[in-house]
Amino acid sequence: MKLAILAQQCHHSACLHVIGRFPYDFSQGQELVSVGKPGTDAVLRVLFVCTGNTCRSPMAETIFRKLIAEKLGCREWELRERGIDIFSAGVAAGGNFPASREAIEVMKEQNLDLSQHLSQQLTERMLEESTCVLTMTNRHLQILNSERPDLSARFQLVDRSGRDISDPIGSDMSAYRECAHEILQNLQEWVEILFEKDHRRQ
Repeated sequence: MKLAILAQQCHHSACLHVIGRFPYDFSQGQELVSVGKPGTDAVLRVLFVCTGNTCRSPMAETIFRKLIAEKLGCREWELRERGIDIFSAGVAAGGNFPASREAIEVMKEQNLDLSQHLSQQLTERMLEESTCVLTMTNRHLQILNSERPDLSARFQLVDRSGRDISDPIGSDMSAYRECAHEILQNLQEWVEILFEKDHRRQ
């Protein structure tokens, strides 16, 4: 299966962040020790990938933004000022579809707002400009590695144990709550990984 991103290129004349200077190479165990500090010139751009970009990846994006803001002791809208951008897309997403009703409701239960989300198709430029790309399933990861092996160092599963985060689309609210809880647990670990201090330098 080929990624739809190959047929859709992003041709914007300017981007908010130039991320290519700061790839996170997981194979080398690099640590982004300066990301998020006021005045730093480091940039972290995290991309969450699922299939349709209407439930799993938007929930992950919203949850992760809150977790990082809490970690840094700032407001969510200040993250970009600190060189941090968090967004999501789908490998087979229709453009400008809202998040699923269930996803919106589950996020609302956690005082998070997903009502303004609109789905977007994954593009190659998104991958190129992302520091860290986290996929919901092994299949998503396989697709990305197949299409852009040159960027494979920045592709990882959300669940670091290697398990898929199942798609709750079409299921009841309990399935969405379970999915959101699973995403939250994994992202709490990712926050610590991406913002871990390098004790070897102390």
